[in-house]
Amino acid sequence: MIKQKWIKWTEDEEIIFQKALKEFGKDFQAVSDLLKGRTYRQVRSHYYNFQQSLKKRNSSENIQYQLICYDNE
Repeated sequence: MIKQKWIKWTEDEEIIFQKALKEFGKDFQAVSDLLKGRTYRQVRSHYYNFQQSLKKRNSSENIQYQLICYDNE
């Protein structure tokens, strides 16, 4: 397997990615068909990285909320 060079996703690609996820869910082939220049594997990998970043962000926001609530007691 040839490892591809990592290329940052553009803002336009992110918008298309988000809309396609709402329409197709985890049908990564359908999503990649809309994103010319992005393969099935790149879309799948981006999806799971995106999910991880959401979990981290939600966890971080929850911790900040708890600290604010604790400080107000």
